[in-house]
Amino acid sequence: MNFLKKALDFIFPPTCGICGKIAKSYLCTNCKRNLINSQIFLNQSNSYQNKYINEHFYIFSYEGIIREKILQYKFKEYSYLSNTFCEFFINNKKLYGFLKKYDIITPVPISNLRKRERGYNQSDLIARKVAEFANITYYPKILIKIKNNKPQSTLNKEHRLENVKNVYKIQNLEKIKEKNILLFDDIYTTGATANECARLLKQAGAQELGILTLAKDI
Repeated sequence: MNFLKKALDFIFPPTCGICGKIAKSYLCTNCKRNLINSQIFLNQSNSYQNKYINEHFYIFSYEGIIREKILQYKFKEYSYLSNTFCEFFINNKKLYGFLKKYDIITPVPISNLRKRERGYNQSDLIARKVAEFANITYYPKILIKIKNNKPQSTLNKEHRLENVKNVYKIQNLEKIKEKNILLFDDIYTTGATANECARLLKQAGAQELGILTLAKDI
């Protein structure tokens, strides 16, 4: 496997997802250094008046180059950017302590229709790699989306709360009872989606609920 990876890297060398230059990994030294000052590395107890989320860890504020890259990742079919985003999580020592209390990582789901249109669930790609890195059980299908609702980004706060009602469903109940579960999503804005998912997980028997996101809209 290592030989194959080296061969592929030789033929198709990694490029930095931020500047596009060939690098040793998907995040070059210069971009890593330039972005390090904007990283928040926040391990914060829930202060958003969300009843079901115990704590939230995020790395960036949703602005500038990070906002631009997340939008490309979500809407422009730049799936390879998941490798760059994962570099920020894997190289973040503060994340270790946050992750070790959780039994399961699961992504916020998208609808089947949107997944077919996009080709991937942007949260799934990153959450899968974070779980592998942290050696935490990964269950991507605990939550499923049963309704293709309007994109949250097109709505105000009040309408976002209504827009996520009756959109998600729990399955595989036996896997989450009395477990500490970490939800992964790409960005956190009003928290309507995260809180609705957390509510369902708590009602299904989950113990502690945390959320991990790449960015937060501050």
